[in-house]
Amino acid sequence: MNVLSFSRARISRDDPDAGFVATDVDDRRLYRFALQYDMDGKSWATEIWAYSSKDAEDRVAAMRRSLSMCGQLYGEVEA
Repeated sequence: MNVLSFSRARISRDDPDAGFVATDVDDRRLYRFALQYDMDGKSWATEIWAYSSKDAEDRVAAMRRSLSMCGQLYGEVEA
């Protein structure tokens, strides 16, 4: 994933595309945020869901304190 910023386009739009917004069990909106990090001379990216930019920053801070690898994923089961 490459992270690109289109500030002018973002300013002119009210909401992200539908695929970048979800609703939790309490009917609160969640938004997708991109995270970027450097490793071995390359840039890598992943994503998280958060309620706001502040919530996303708080989640990144929590990851810095306690992130651990749980294991390799092999599939996904729809709930």
